[in-house]
Amino acid sequence: MSGSRSAFTLIELLVVVSIIALLVSVLLPALSGARRQTRAVKCLAQLRVLGQGLVMYSIENRDVLVPGRLPKVDDCNWFADIAGGTKYRPTFLAMMSIRVGTPPFKDPKTCRNEMDMFGEPGDRQDYDEPIYVCPSVPKWTDERNGSYGYNYQFLGNSRLLNSSDIHSFKNWPVNTTRIRKPSGTVAVADCMGTAASFATRDRGVYVNNARDDFRFGNEGFNLDPPRVDPANGEMAGLSDGHRSAAAPRHRGRANVLWVDGHADANTLKGLGYKQEETGVINFDGSNRLWSGDGQDVPWLQPE
Repeated sequence: MSGSRSAFTLIELLVVVSIIALLVSVLLPALSGARRQTRAVKCLAQLRVLGQGLVMYSIENRDVLVPGRLPKVDDCNWFADIAGGTKYRPTFLAMMSIRVGTPPFKDPKTCRNEMDMFGEPGDRQDYDEPIYVCPSVPKWTDERNGSYGYNYQFLGNSRLLNSSDIHSFKNWPVNTTRIRKPSGTVAVADCMGTAASFATRDRGVYVNNARDDFRFGNEGFNLDPPRVDPANGEMAGLSDGHRSAAAPRHRGRANVLWVDGHADANTLKGLGYKQEETGVINFDGSNRLWSGDGQDVPWLQPE
């Protein structure tokens, strides 16, 4: 009896390997795109939940919108109750947390220099719950350098106008009756921080607790509107004049929560921003979707 064993030739093996490599090259981008889309959808769902907290905060506080962040008076003031305890200078997200129903911090602190269980100071704690952080940038947990920014200029600029008067807020409280177009007024959105003032190639990667203006996320909890008056207005980078802007991190779109509680995705242009070819966000966009009444006006500091 005689016979022969069949085997793949070298050419056949190379053909099989090439086909596999081709399939992988086709499927990997599709899988990556699907993951990005999943994160974008999850981010939008989170904003809708936060929208419930935004609306409930106003209902339970005499129709007053949440402040951007309580101001610094001294190392232990202002503080306020949030879900899970009492917090030093809570941001709008932490202030809404009781209505959201999820504590943002495992160990909230009432003073600036008091260290929490993770070694973070009371004014730079990290969000411990993912609902307060955009899923596309899960490492942006710093409460100051956050992934979600608030339309603080028009809805709750709680910075002090006069440091000797701890109740001299620049533009807070803001009553919901002042917002004539709640479904057409931005409340919260994905934010890139003060990196918006820099060309795309000059923007730095996010670093927790950093204070570098060129880095993504710096002052991210403060979301500046498209039109800003550099002389008589205000920006997120209060001391150095660097502005923040929405972040189109979801395939060229930013997820947005509106004052009435609904959420959707928008391009920078659709939100009114003007962008140079270098990526720098200009100061002369349109505030029609930010001012509360549909007017294209900048927010100006009270005299």
